Amino acid sequence: MSALVDYVLAHTTRCACSSLVCEHRVDESPSTTDMFFFDVAAKDNPDADEFKKLIQEHQGEFNDVNPFDGAEHNYIELGGWIGDQGIAMQFMGLGVLLNLWKVMHPVNMLKLERNNPLAQQLAGVGMVSLIANRG
Repeated sequence: MSALVDYVLAHTTRCACSSLVCEHRVDESPSTTDMFFFDVAAKDNPDADEFKKLIQEHQGEFNDVNPFDGAEHNYIELGGWIGDQGIAMQFMGLGVLLNLWKVMHPVNMLKLERNNPLAQQLAGVGMVSLIANRG
């Protein structure tokens, strides 16, 4: 595994908590983000600067990706870069929690219900993506 993957796994967990009653909340501030298929919770105080450094140093498994290039990158593309789509989604969630990017999926983009077959189909073919924050 790469240093980036190790960092993501050390600083995130897949969370099945409801965002309203999540056990991972810190001082009433949510410490989880909705990744459509599951929530991602932060743990062990991740650091944005360290995370960015590891992203810049990472050599892709099957492709190259720059999450900060202003383009939209979905979990399938990021999965090829990281080597695993599930870890790619944890990576995406950690970046949201560190305020590096936003994640878009059928619920927050199209206002579809999570159990809507169209939402499930769209997410399954890659409509869960990130776009870096400006600035």
